[in-house]
Parts: sequence; C-alpha cells; structure tokens
Amino acid sequence: MSEINQRAIDIGTSTTIGLRHTNRPQAAPAQTPAQPANPSIQPVPNQTPAGQTPAPNTAGATPSFLFDPPTIQATKGNTFMVNLLLSGAQNVHSVPVQLNYDPKMLQLVNVSNGGFLSQDGQVVTLAHREDETVGQSQITAARPPGAAGVSGQGAVVTITFLAKENGQTPLTITRGGARDPGLQAITVNGAQASVTIQ
Repeated sequence: MSEINQRAIDIGTSTTIGLRHTNRPQAAPAQTPAQPANPSIQPVPNQTPAGQTPAPNTAGATPSFLFDPPTIQATKGNTFMVNLLLSGAQNVHSVPVQLNYDPKMLQLVNVSNGGFLSQDGQVVTLAHREDETVGQSQITAARPPGAAGVSGQGAVVTITFLAKENGQTPLTITRGGARDPGLQAITVNGAQASVTIQ
C-alpha cells in the first residue's frame, strides 16, 4: 500500500463520522498553532485571564473632585455659586485644595461649607487664603480633631464668585487631595469647570 492509501479519511453521514487511525497522525498540524512553543500552556489557559482581572478593577478607585455645575452661565456684574464635590472618597477628615481662576474675569467673594464633611453633625472649620493678583485660592475644610472620617460623595465647599468681564474662563483645581484622621494623604483627581460670562 502506498502512503496515500494509509491516510485517515472521514467516512459515514453528517451525524456519524468514523476516523481510521494511521501511523502518521494527520490532525497534529492543526493543533500546532494553538500551542506554538510550550505544551505546558494548554492546562492553564483559564488561569492567565483570572490573574490579570484584579488590576483593572482596582485602577478606577481613585476619588475625584467635581465642579457642580461643570458648565456655568453667569451675567457680568452678578455673583454665582459653584459647589466643589468630592466623589468616591473613604475616611476623609480634611480637604486642602488649590483653586485657580482668571482674576481679570472673576473675583472670589466667599467660601462656605458644602455639607460633606459635616454630614454627621460635626462642625467644619474653613480656611481660605486668596492671591487676587494671580487668581489663586488656598482652601482647606477640616473636621474637628479626634473626629472620625467620612465617606461617600458630597459638596465639600460652595464658592461664590463675582463675574467681572464678558468671556469664557476656566475654574481649575490645580492641587488638591484629602487627608484621613491620621493626616495621611489621600490622592484625589483634579477638576475643571467652564464659566461663560455675558
């Protein structure tokens, strides 16, 4: 018999298929691309994705600042208010931030407690220092010494501005974060809002 006569062939109907074995396995080349170099990969195909999934799940856990509203329509000569929210925070005791704005177009008028740090009735201390020449404000909101931290989402402070000139300008948190009751830093993503004055 020649080699062609010894090769395996499919016989039967579409529901019953038989395969004749030969000395030269013809199915081997079809499996080679699935395991190119290391046969030991085959027993553990499901373990590799499982080991990679925890990393993406923990990547999105960083808390964020948000301006509410993020887009503001203001009238020249009038004041407007914007809330600085903290989202996704855990065990927060104090929130120090640096706010930047255009001093030609905006004047910071007031900073008041937004309610997030006083959600359980604790008294919040606010401190803010303005540099109106460059349009920068250092704002810190803090819970009393010895108080536990708070978690969740809410307005840390409400900021009031006076709209001075027509145009469009951003409000930006250029530096910011939070601290837990032990004064350990908590990383928080920054935020930006757009103000249009007419």
